[in-house]
Amino acid sequence: MGFNKVVTFAILLVGSLAVPAVPVQDDLSPWLYHVEPEARIIGGSQAADGSAPYMVALTQGTWVASFFCGGSLVSTRTVVTAAHCIDAVMWGGSLSSSVQGRVGTTRWSSGGTAYPINRGVMHPNYISSTIKNDIGILVTASAVVFNNIVRPVTLSYSWAGTGVLARANGWGRTIVGGASSATLLELTKQTIDGTVCQRQVATVAQSLNMLAPPVDPAIEICTFHSAGHGMCHGDSGSALIRVDNGQQIGIVSWGVPCARGAPDMFVRVSAYESWLGQNIV
Repeated sequence: MGFNKVVTFAILLVGSLAVPAVPVQDDLSPWLYHVEPEARIIGGSQAADGSAPYMVALTQGTWVASFFCGGSLVSTRTVVTAAHCIDAVMWGGSLSSSVQGRVGTTRWSSGGTAYPINRGVMHPNYISSTIKNDIGILVTASAVVFNNIVRPVTLSYSWAGTGVLARANGWGRTIVGGASSATLLELTKQTIDGTVCQRQVATVAQSLNMLAPPVDPAIEICTFHSAGHGMCHGDSGSALIRVDNGQQIGIVSWGVPCARGAPDMFVRVSAYESWLGQNIV
């Protein structure tokens, strides 16, 4: 995957509102941690069985399942994920009929139980060109059965400031273009100041000759561990969980790929309390 992209300009229509022209990339896929068959967090450790009972592996395919994103179980029928994950499996305005969510296992391809997904809802103000309001929900066709290794996570609507220890799980790559792993990994990171995050993302992106989307601390949480530790393709939609209370504060969204010394961006769950309350089944 090449990182040098041609810069273009576009005007987006969000509902009936015209958004001012902003610089975008012809292909923003390097920034989106999704739709990659090769999967693992970079620098993470293997998650123990049952340690993340809310994690959902999202797949599509009728005869052969292909992993595309993570998600988190928040009710018997609802999975929270990134909007760009849902967008990737929409065809002609409808969700692909072969999308499933697998729960109760650390392996995305086997074990546990796979539930068909019959509806996907993206935030109405999701902007693909700048990866903003990158939140959505998937609704299962039937109720998920809870047990000791399948449980919903509590969403936190409290502001997560700087210095919060949080754990991210995912099935994302270990290195760009690297080998795949079938098992769930985890990495504990720390939230950082939004202004610092903006500066660090811009600096690292510039060093790689990339045009980074803007960072918006009001609706995004930045986390950082160290160079060589972070999210990568395949991690999108997965949950960011506070270590102190086990509540979800973020959703894996985008970043400078992968673990190059820049923070990773997560959707700030607390910014979407009203929308989530209206849409969770």
